[in-house]
Amino acid sequence: MRALPNRVVKPLPQAGLRISVAVSPSDSQDACVRIQHRVSLNSTPRVSSELAALGVPTSAENGLASRLITFIVHEDHPRWPRIAQIIDGGAVDVVTTTFTEKEICQAAHVLLESTWHHGYPQPEDDFGYLSATYDLSDHCAACGVGARQKSSFRMEGEPKWGKKSVLQLNWVFDELFATPELWHTVFEPAGVERLPVLGKNGEELATVVQLAVGDQVEIEVSGMPAKHCPTCGRSKYLPATRGFFPAVLDEPGSLARTVQYFGSDGSAFRPIVARQEISRALAEHKVRGVSVRPLAGQDERHS
Repeated sequence: MRALPNRVVKPLPQAGLRISVAVSPSDSQDACVRIQHRVSLNSTPRVSSELAALGVPTSAENGLASRLITFIVHEDHPRWPRIAQIIDGGAVDVVTTTFTEKEICQAAHVLLESTWHHGYPQPEDDFGYLSATYDLSDHCAACGVGARQKSSFRMEGEPKWGKKSVLQLNWVFDELFATPELWHTVFEPAGVERLPVLGKNGEELATVVQLAVGDQVEIEVSGMPAKHCPTCGRSKYLPATRGFFPAVLDEPGSLARTVQYFGSDGSAFRPIVARQEISRALAEHKVRGVSVRPLAGQDERHS
């Protein structure tokens, strides 16, 4: 779960530390992974002109009069060194990795990451959902590690799904919620159970279930940067956003949570790993709201 610092501003979807991994539409069998940056910054006419001269198309976030612009650029861009300097000047930079279809299909395991963050766990005032949803007896408020779910999540109401069928709540980065239909089609055949989701007043919601992730798996973290908490003595790793996600060290179930925590400051979460058959089923049904990121295999563990 994601624990929060004492003072938090509600994040915009796709901002901050949340990482979504896009799948490259290229059918090339030889293409390598590409590192992508989705950048938002308060621009000036000079910066906008320079970006245009560098060959980087931008768009205004809130209409033509807005100074907030966004653009997507890959690190293999021929003018990347200068673009990186502009990004380092104070932009919101969401780093992702794009993979080929072959790289995804050949991975024995993938990371499931939501591409749609919708709503907040209830009650959200003063982060009351923490004590309502979690056993906090082993939880460290300083680093966010140690909370265990004890009760059903509560949402403000039925999600407005549209064409999506998977979501993640803001502030909660290691739980996935789906439509009952998607659970029945993709996850139930793989042995994944579901948990009820409640409304604000305690009624069970009809159009959303929580995917139950009961298994856990060790991953290869040697050489990864970690932060030690001086309050509880436990460690967590910085979010891994570049390239393949670290390899598993044993064979997990259909869905498993990493033993290791990731995050920064007061947030801590354990990413969800899925077997290839779930990734394949999600692709076959063209599921929206979730993306997959391949894990490194045996040969890539120490690369």
